[in-house]
Amino acid sequence: MNNLRLAFVLLMCACAAPAFAAPPAVEGEPAIAAKSAPAAKVRLPANAPMVSLSPVTDNELFRVRQANRAQQKRVAIGAVRDPEIVKDLPAERLVWQSVPGGYAAHAAVRSPDASAMRLAIDLAGVREDVQMVFFGSNAPGRLEGPVRVGDIVDRTLPYWSPVTDGDTQTVEFFSPMSVEAADAPRITGVSHIFTSLASRLLKTTQDIGQSESCEVDVKCSNLFPNAPFDNLRNSIAQMIFNNNGTTFLCTGQLLNDTDPSSQLPWFFSANHCFENEHLPLASTSQMQTEANSLTTLWFFEAVTCSSPPDLTTPPFVQLTGGATYIYNNPGIDALFLRLNGRPPAGAFYAGWNSAAVTLGTPIVVVHHPNGDLKKASQGRVIANSPPQPTPLGGATTLFTEVTYSVGSTEVGSSGSGLYTFDGIGYQLRGALYGGSADCQARSASDWYSPFDQAFPSIAQYLTPAGSNVDYSDLWFNANESGWGLNIVEHASQNIFAVWFTFGSDGKPAWYVVPGGGWTSPTTFSGSLFATSGPAASSGTFNASSVNVRQVGSATLSFSDANTGTWSYTVDGVSGSKAITRQPF
Repeated sequence: MNNLRLAFVLLMCACAAPAFAAPPAVEGEPAIAAKSAPAAKVRLPANAPMVSLSPVTDNELFRVRQANRAQQKRVAIGAVRDPEIVKDLPAERLVWQSVPGGYAAHAAVRSPDASAMRLAIDLAGVREDVQMVFFGSNAPGRLEGPVRVGDIVDRTLPYWSPVTDGDTQTVEFFSPMSVEAADAPRITGVSHIFTSLASRLLKTTQDIGQSESCEVDVKCSNLFPNAPFDNLRNSIAQMIFNNNGTTFLCTGQLLNDTDPSSQLPWFFSANHCFENEHLPLASTSQMQTEANSLTTLWFFEAVTCSSPPDLTTPPFVQLTGGATYIYNNPGIDALFLRLNGRPPAGAFYAGWNSAAVTLGTPIVVVHHPNGDLKKASQGRVIANSPPQPTPLGGATTLFTEVTYSVGSTEVGSSGSGLYTFDGIGYQLRGALYGGSADCQARSASDWYSPFDQAFPSIAQYLTPAGSNVDYSDLWFNANESGWGLNIVEHASQNIFAVWFTFGSDGKPAWYVVPGGGWTSPTTFSGSLFATSGPAASSGTFNASSVNVRQVGSATLSFSDANTGTWSYTVDGVSGSKAITRQPF
């Protein structure tokens, strides 16, 4: 076996051809259900002390209208009230009352004619065991919470409450111990939203339309019901956040990583969702401020497929607490976050593929046009081209240009993922930037950010070093002397494998897997190649004499760190072998 080890080393030196290496890819996986949270309840009677703000000003409304004139596919749905208007909100005026188990206080804020509301709450110095419950005047029976202060990741900036319907939002605070005025929560801001959850977040003024007639509810799609498509739609969330005094909607998705031991809620969307409308570009601190205001709606989709469309408000789940900003790139319109809360049971961590998507590839997009319930569009990649309109600061690469054969996209669709199907599941390949496609321009194009260009900057999160077992080693079957595998796992977690075996004529044969993708945290697949070329004794190496032939495919399935299965197909003949690490 010593000669076999030497042969492996020599072959690796000779055959390491980076031109064959496939970029990393990973399949998705279902979210692990979080521990059941205590049911939200209010402890104080109704009629909380209320502060009523003045009506929305022309200046506040102008900001929203201007934002919706931009040629992008994010949509403005509300105004963050101007600071001078909210200066009289209750701070030290909270009245704490004794209730079973502790003390409670409540306050209500009204912004006239709002269809929905959010509050900004300063929690600096507030005890970690304080809890908050929220409800709106139009749906007082729908309680959001309880939100425990200690579970909020970033309390250096105000916490933004869940969206509740109605022009008044009430918040009740509960503490197991008495609270001094200096340590009490302080309401510091208000988002006045012109639409409501009950209206499916469709706009309700002249500036706010609804999704167009060509859009297809996910449950009316010809892809439904189907497990891969169901997984895809469960990875998509509607985003509600604040940007420079305006409340916006976009679409984003939960992404899987290669660490099988945990599920970190990575979230991918479009940079322009958080970006400034004009130069200069947003700073890192601005990005984090907007990430802190993020709330996401999950399963916000039609309850049934029907004609006319089912307008029932779905049993959605709202995840508050914001996100941690990780990475953005205006030149490729990429935004990468980590949600601060665990996604709800039933959500799905989407797979991704870091290879450039090829022309002609069929694509699927799941999105929230105009803030409406989740829709599904289908189309095809037609080009790699400069995006239209030009991103703020200019594009630094070509974007993926697509057209649609089913459905389209609209404002509110920004950030929705471009997905391709690999035979197992749907994998992310980019996020919607913008374009002129809509139901009135069915042949017009949209442009998507190229995920392959963003991946090198976020690979450390999606393929964390040391998160998986390093499978680099010599592997063999102790009962079958003479053949074996040399597996080298790169820091990117791509694998280069060399297989020394015997052909049908009994002579030695060498095959290589020069890259591939992880289809699960413990399963790696790639194409299998045979190579030939000039003899080492020929003196001068002639590269044109090298021949590379794909003979089939191979899969490594690891049971644990030291055992697995090698499955292969060579020229139509398939087989499978148990393998273990070769001891030294």
